[in-house]
Amino acid sequence: MPQQLRVHGKLDARGARLLGFGPNVYGAGKTFYVDSRSWGTGSNSSGGEDPDYPLATIQAAYAKCTSGKQDYIICLDGYDNDTATITIAKTGLHIIGVNGFNHRAPFVWLKVAGTGAAANFTLQGSNAANCEIAGFTLAADSSHACITTATGGTTQLVYAWIHNCTFGASLDTTFLAQDGILVAPDTGLDGTLIEECTFGDELTRDGIRFINFYQGLIRNNLFSNCGSIAVDAITGGAATGMPDVISNKFRAVHDKSEGWAITTIASGGGLITDNQATADFETGGNNPYLDHADLNQWGVNWTWNAVAAPATT
Repeated sequence: MPQQLRVHGKLDARGARLLGFGPNVYGAGKTFYVDSRSWGTGSNSSGGEDPDYPLATIQAAYAKCTSGKQDYIICLDGYDNDTATITIAKTGLHIIGVNGFNHRAPFVWLKVAGTGAAANFTLQGSNAANCEIAGFTLAADSSHACITTATGGTTQLVYAWIHNCTFGASLDTTFLAQDGILVAPDTGLDGTLIEECTFGDELTRDGIRFINFYQGLIRNNLFSNCGSIAVDAITGGAATGMPDVISNKFRAVHDKSEGWAITTIASGGGLITDNQATADFETGGNNPYLDHADLNQWGVNWTWNAVAAPATT
């Protein structure tokens, strides 16, 4: 049978029921609202299930969520008031900034304690399986990534969905970070989908930096002049793995070192195809693609206006 639209039990000025998130679409979970603007109405003493009476912090909403129930945390606008990294250790959790949802430059800015001296989110292994993060402009500082991983659960399988966010891509130069997404040593981001995000020039190191990232997919993202490498597989940890990297755009404003768009040193046989790298000069001297291990499957990738094979070592 066709899916029914869910509505709030509230009326607008014409007496029509207002469309909204309403009850969780899966039926089992709940939806909690957060409004953290300094001029907003958020209060951690409220229940948070009514958008007119939202909570003030994501942490307070997270505490009300139940693992595995597909709970939603909807951030309505503005800056977040959380004073510490939000550690996700509940499965099936969705954290969404709706003001900027499905836009290239989300307007729900998230920065811990207003200083950014910590990561925004830590995904704790399989305890964070099937989580979703979307609709945020994220920042940390020059020593921290916006999203990182940690050990937790019985395995490191995560299967997260990170989409429609910007990392270090705000016009506010204080919205910088070391990396957009960092997979810490001896952890994984396996099976994760990262799509429709922007990784910008306020990143002092890499867009996505990882050791172990099996059977995931990085697609349809824009990497614009990241500080070092856009998609960077590095050595170390207990194991290595390479996700598929498909249909991304890479831009640099100067001739960076070889492999500045995609560098692979990982096993796992990732498919790398349909990517396009360009820069603010006609022809660069360095190949933006570099495969150290020669263990991945390279399809057709573009460098400026020509198809390019990766450099190898």
